[in-house]
Amino acid sequence: MKAWKITAPTTLKLCEEQSESVGEGNVKIRVNKCVVSKPDAQTYRSPKTDYSVSPIGSCVGMVVEAGEGVSLTRGNRVFVRPQHYCGECSACRSANYACCENVEYYGITRDGFARDFAVVSESDCALLPDRVDDDSAVFLDFIAIATQAMTASGVKKGEHLVISGASTLGIILGQVALHYQVVPILIDINDDYLEMGKQLGIYYTINSKKQNPAQKIFHLTGGKMAECVAHISSGEVPLTDSIKCAGKGGKIVVVGRYGGDYNLDCSLIPLIENGLTVLGVGSAGKNTQIAINMLANKAVNVAPLVAGKVLFDDIPSLFAEASESPDHLKTIVEIK
Repeated sequence: MKAWKITAPTTLKLCEEQSESVGEGNVKIRVNKCVVSKPDAQTYRSPKTDYSVSPIGSCVGMVVEAGEGVSLTRGNRVFVRPQHYCGECSACRSANYACCENVEYYGITRDGFARDFAVVSESDCALLPDRVDDDSAVFLDFIAIATQAMTASGVKKGEHLVISGASTLGIILGQVALHYQVVPILIDINDDYLEMGKQLGIYYTINSKKQNPAQKIFHLTGGKMAECVAHISSGEVPLTDSIKCAGKGGKIVVVGRYGGDYNLDCSLIPLIENGLTVLGVGSAGKNTQIAINMLANKAVNVAPLVAGKVLFDDIPSLFAEASESPDHLKTIVEIK
């Protein structure tokens, strides 16, 4: 088995490892494809990283061996999500997996998928239908987190959801909002990303360098402002500006992915004055199947978010580029 390992900040080494045995409840997968996200890049350059971890938090793979007590079989194509939930804490027992007390993360607290084979728990896998191709499936965690954010927002049909940050996650959240017949308003400082959002159906977009977002949203909403603001923590819009877009008694949902190093400094005074509720969403819960259904039914289009493709041997150069570049587009890594 071959695996790229982080051995020091900004250093990846290709290692040969012994084949892992497949225990009860587990499957061995051949890793086919994955993408490098911002938390992956930050893990790569962080001095706090465990210098033996294989990065990359999720993947699409093929089951090559199944342990006892599993329903997956050899040849099944699966998506492996970044989170491993314990299944035993009070949150898991009540099916509130997003609040698991003992959650672990592939690529951060346990080995990820910058490797050719991996043994994972069947509970971390989702079977992929033929209608969902590998290049789309690598985005499933983003769609699942967006779904979790929609649930947290409580926004109803016809109401407004401001999305601060036209990152991969922000653009996907806009499409998920449209699926639920919520009106998304996308804010960013990059016209190219805003135009991509428009092409994917997000009609209202605001460049916060050229327009005052709060004033624009005041007019779009007839003066009541937005029922909820989803602040994308990897985006370029300051949290203080996001808060100004919410109506009185509304919600601020801060959305990110575990492992990111985000700047969320802001004044709490507007929260108090306007009676705002603040929630955090950093995990997908068990929304993977919902995300798969959205891809299968063409409710979400991720094709414009793909920057290109590289091979397994190119992983170090891809990480070096991703750790320096603010680009939100994703490069697919082909490992098979």
